[in-house]
Amino acid sequence: MMIFLKVFPIVGVCDQSQELEIAFEKNKMNEVLTHLEERVGFSLADKFEKLMLLHNGQVLDKDVLNRSKEVVFEDGDRLWLLPLLSGG
Repeated sequence: MMIFLKVFPIVGVCDQSQELEIAFEKNKMNEVLTHLEERVGFSLADKFEKLMLLHNGQVLDKDVLNRSKEVVFEDGDRLWLLPLLSGG
């Protein structure tokens, strides 16, 4: 199974965008987050209050980033990790 991930520049987390293709045997969010942390070199658990994660264009709950909630993926899903955006 292949998941496509784009990481946008996030102040205090990473200074450049990255595009990753992640191949997995299982389709669990915890495995995706662990792989992402290894590739980009930071712990999401320490930064989740500054982050927003989109799954196929839909915002995921903060409980996903702090690993207390699971998401199941399908082949070809797209994830975007970007700075928390707020409207006003």
